[in-house]
Amino acid sequence: MFKRPRPVHDVEVTAVTPLTSTLTRITFTGPGLSGLEIEHPTQWVKLAIPSGPSRAYTIRHHRPGEYEVDIDLVLHGNGPLARWAADARPGDRARLAGPRGRRPSFDGAAHVLLAADESALPAALTVLEGLPADVEVSAYFEIAGPADTLPLPARTGLTAAWLPRTPAHPKGHRLTETLLATDVPPGTTAWLAGESGAVATVRRHLLTDWALPRDRVHAKGYWKHGEADHKG
Repeated sequence: MFKRPRPVHDVEVTAVTPLTSTLTRITFTGPGLSGLEIEHPTQWVKLAIPSGPSRAYTIRHHRPGEYEVDIDLVLHGNGPLARWAADARPGDRARLAGPRGRRPSFDGAAHVLLAADESALPAALTVLEGLPADVEVSAYFEIAGPADTLPLPARTGLTAAWLPRTPAHPKGHRLTETLLATDVPPGTTAWLAGESGAVATVRRHLLTDWALPRDRVHAKGYWKHGEADHKG
């Protein structure tokens, strides 16, 4: 079966907003974005820069009336996209292809478990913002340091834990350690994303030790230790 071609949008940077020590928001505009259809949380586009490389990023906000989207990028490593994002300025050109991404189902969930490191934090926040108001949520976010928290939407039934790393903790360790020691209420649906090994460990724990049904565990490895261009 052939994949449907992704719509391609030529865009320009209009704003660069640092959010934390590791996360920067880049706002893009372009006339083609008026037709961009974002239908559900976690949808993503491929961001391509003039030097050639491209990578998938979650659409954090979409303002169709203003022909704008926000994409939050993690500044890590020394790859072309990381360098481009660190130096991005208004007027810089890029190209977005998409959107793509399956809709995660939370139908019938009495409780949602969200877990992400900073690479998946933008997607996790779109999930959190899209959940029905009467669903209880437990959120666990691994971040680089204590100053790297972000504002969360005000909602009843939300319990959130920020998990700063220390030099003794490799990326993914705090998230894995915490979730392996966390009780999971009946009726839980889980959404997990971040370092591939950490996500796989937690997914296995939820399926085996807590006997969650497979269709109630949405898990995605966004990156992997030792791999420059991991395809999760």
